[in-house]
Amino acid sequence: MQRTLILAALVGAMGAVQAQEAPLDLGARPALVVGITVDQMRADYLYRYWNDFGEGGFKRLVQGGFVCGDHHFGYAPTYTGPGHASIYTGTTPAYHGIIANDWYDRAAAGSVYCASDTSVRAVGAASPDQTAGFMSPHRLQVSTLGDELKLATGGQAKVFGMSMKDRGAILPAGHSADGAFWFHGKDEGVFISSTYYYEELPDWAQKFNRKSPRDAYMKAGWKRLLDESAYGMSQPDNNPYESPFRGSTRPVFPYDFRELAEANNGYDVLKASPAGNAILVDFALAALEGEALGADEVTDLLAISFSSTDYVGHQFGAHAQETQDVYLRLDRELARLFEALDAQVGEGQWMCWLSADHAGATVPSLGQSVGLPVDYWKPGNMIDAAEAACAAAYGEGPWILNYSNDQFFLDRERIAAAGLALDEVARRVQAVAMADGEVYRAVVNGDLAQIGKTDDPVLSRLQWGIHPKSSGEVIVVPKAGWINYGRTGTTHGSPYAYDTHVPCIFYGWGVKPGATYERTYIRDIAPTVSALIHSPLPNAASGLVIDDLIEP
Repeated sequence: MQRTLILAALVGAMGAVQAQEAPLDLGARPALVVGITVDQMRADYLYRYWNDFGEGGFKRLVQGGFVCGDHHFGYAPTYTGPGHASIYTGTTPAYHGIIANDWYDRAAAGSVYCASDTSVRAVGAASPDQTAGFMSPHRLQVSTLGDELKLATGGQAKVFGMSMKDRGAILPAGHSADGAFWFHGKDEGVFISSTYYYEELPDWAQKFNRKSPRDAYMKAGWKRLLDESAYGMSQPDNNPYESPFRGSTRPVFPYDFRELAEANNGYDVLKASPAGNAILVDFALAALEGEALGADEVTDLLAISFSSTDYVGHQFGAHAQETQDVYLRLDRELARLFEALDAQVGEGQWMCWLSADHAGATVPSLGQSVGLPVDYWKPGNMIDAAEAACAAAYGEGPWILNYSNDQFFLDRERIAAAGLALDEVARRVQAVAMADGEVYRAVVNGDLAQIGKTDDPVLSRLQWGIHPKSSGEVIVVPKAGWINYGRTGTTHGSPYAYDTHVPCIFYGWGVKPGATYERTYIRDIAPTVSALIHSPLPNAASGLVIDDLIEP
């Protein structure tokens, strides 16, 4: 009897192993990978607006995909340029070099923009002002998911990036992309590119620009999607915590874009509304057909970044009806995109992920109204005090070249000529910053490398966000909930959870539905996708594979 039971157990175990261990096919790949970035999307928007989402957008992703419920940026500062670069390189500013949207560059003796490149010109813009096209990924110091996919397929994979913002299209697309496109508003309302990618736009893009629905969106304006009673999770309309469009006096529905156009740079007014997301989906569908994406055995990559959510968040804040409405309408646009992918590529033949480039703070004036210990801060007095302290100790300066992105850039040449140690001057500036009542912490850059691995979330995020050659000598962290911004609307950039906690959902080909509430990071996305589609890692990837979502 005992031998019979043992034999039965062994047979059962062998059967379970055989059932579980299906042959591993390393040649299997999806037809198309779609990376979706929602600019300034906080993780809690998924919960807050859930009941009013349709079935085909966010709910389709969550209920049929794999959700990372405690997903964060593991670095700071949390800005758009670094966010997009980090998602697609699988690493952080400490390695890829995009430390902000704009930053002080010592070699240039001034500010540089993360995507600016005066060696290229605009393609697709007819206006004399061509600066919108002086853009390329040349400041990105490492490879992207798309770059490696290109190399691994002998250049056969098609890689495209598109966004309302240039940096939201260019940095995800990478160095070797077939194309990147961004919206040029003003009096044109077209998608453009640069000579880094093209001498002229592809035929399908030219056709789209000629027949663009921009005027239909201008005529439609912006009304609530649902009855006002459905917006009870948000602040009342026309509240004191949001900003009106230029040329108007009240931030109140409905918005007439034709009336607002002159004061808001023409078609640029569409960017700060749901229409910006809609026209981007229109353009993505044109690219899907025009480039025959996902139509052969070689995996293609389409990077889509929805920027309008960021414009709306900055203007209206995280608790406005306008913010709720832009997400409810984005939900419908995602459903439209997914339906088109099913029809053209084939249901189950494509995979995607959705995340954000950063989140956003509660408007401090709103927070104060309910008793939160939050406020606004301006670093001007602190900067003046730091310069005065250096002048008192070392003589007339200036000793500080620049203060940007909450970082002091010191005059290294002046300090060396005076026979001073850079570390000594940095610590004097640090002491002044720490004496400011609105500052939580000030850190000397050189100390971050000496600290080693730390459980302190602020220090850890600074370590991952500071580039050893490009960042400033002293990094300043304001108190939690304190922002350097106007009295209405909101911003981002801090190492705190309200800026780092974002959604992350994987869906489709090869993705095992489920969820994890273990801590995951933005830098984990590219390694996970690389493992899923059997493609090389970006060359500086430092994230880990989220293996729970991969089908065995």
